[in-house]
Amino acid sequence: MIKQLLQQYAEYNIWANNKMREAVNLLSHEQQHKEIISSFDSIYKTVFHLYGSSFLWWKRMHKEPGVLRPADGFNSSMKDLNAAWNEMDKQWAVFIKGFPEEALYEKLDYSTLKGEPCSVEIYLVLQHVFNHCAYHRGQLVTMLRQVGAAMIPNGDFIAWARVKE
Repeated sequence: MIKQLLQQYAEYNIWANNKMREAVNLLSHEQQHKEIISSFDSIYKTVFHLYGSSFLWWKRMHKEPGVLRPADGFNSSMKDLNAAWNEMDKQWAVFIKGFPEEALYEKLDYSTLKGEPCSVEIYLVLQHVFNHCAYHRGQLVTMLRQVGAAMIPNGDFIAWARVKE
């Protein structure tokens, strides 16, 4: 049952993130980089954080050695950044589909960015990846309003549930 829920949440995450990507791609470079008081001080930096955190958890989940974050100084366009983020979203959906349900209850051992060791059930890590996106999408909606965006996406879960079929 948990696998089915995670698969649905992965699909919802792609849908909601695509709506957000569409909205931020319509903004001018100035709007994307305008300084705004928030967790990250621009729409671009918030989107980069969403991509970067998904990338980080992907690396942790696959126990890949080496650099755990996207390259420092990543300075591509919003369009390129959104394309990379979209690919991460799709990888998560494929990963969950092929992951054995019983393995979702195993623990993932990893280190925080401060080097502190942690161990958390895989299904909780996956839930976090998707909830983290929802948290920052909410911030992005507020930021979009502050820069005068013409399009404000509705990324509510229930909106996805009504159109998913």
